Amino acid sequence: MKRALNLLPVALLLASLQADSPKPRFITFSAKEKSGIYLRNLKISEVSLLVDDKPVKVSYLGYKNVETAFAFILENSPRTAPHSVSMPQWGKVNPLDQIRYQLVSDYFNQLVKNGVVLIAEFSKEVKPLQDFTNDEFQLEDAVGRMQPNSIELMTENIEVGRGFAFGLERLRNRPEKRKILVLVTTTVDRESYKNMEEYQETLRRADVDLYVVSFAPRFPTGNTSFEEKQNRFFFLRLVDETSGKLYLSGEYAFIPEFTDDLRTRLENSYTLGFYPPEGGEEPSDHALKIVARNEKISVTHRKKMIW
Repeated sequence: MKRALNLLPVALLLASLQADSPKPRFITFSAKEKSGIYLRNLKISEVSLLVDDKPVKVSYLGYKNVETAFAFILENSPRTAPHSVSMPQWGKVNPLDQIRYQLVSDYFNQLVKNGVVLIAEFSKEVKPLQDFTNDEFQLEDAVGRMQPNSIELMTENIEVGRGFAFGLERLRNRPEKRKILVLVTTTVDRESYKNMEEYQETLRRADVDLYVVSFAPRFPTGNTSFEEKQNRFFFLRLVDETSGKLYLSGEYAFIPEFTDDLRTRLENSYTLGFYPPEGGEEPSDHALKIVARNEKISVTHRKKMIW
């Protein structure tokens, strides 16, 4: 019964997505030159889209003027907050606190100029901290009011799938053309790992891009747990369904680098809109390819979408 209940949010989400009527779809992507510099002046005439290897008209292209909805879902459990208070001088560091420090340092200043942000925390359950708003002070206050959850029992079964499903459900019906889900966690759990293919399919149906910050070894060695061994594989499979990225390291020194890169990507993304060619009677996968100016430009975008 527990497994059936845990799958319910994703099952309901899949059913509702299948019931959606045909509509314009939006794809967010980033484009870099060989130098690694993001392109900042693309015109719609310089972007082409292939669907199943056939050209499809790009009906819309937006850059920093695209209305966006962001959802930040942060794990707050003894896995990310093993100490009631971070005391680096004593070797007591809560990874969650390192993320919080970044988010209250004018992190939302530019993001709220383009749209709204939601913040939630999860452990055994998901708890919204701030509903969608473009008030950066309310967002910083919500982050500041978080209390490290260092005493909860049963830390081995923190289901990241709950946080993922919550964020996706809150985003998918938003009116904005660009939708971003940022998930901060430690490692995948066994229950969520079992549902990986269902999560992948859900992402292919939704106009939502996923970014993940995971506090785990990038290359586990020795006596590592199942969760650590499968963690990179699991989250790479999910973010690769979108134009997102996995930030993975057990070393907290990289957190400012991760959050800075994430913000740069979010601030330098394009979103194109198109009307999907008619599919068959049943929804199916369709291959996507975006070319910006020429093949030498590196474009990061989702590779498949279901309609």
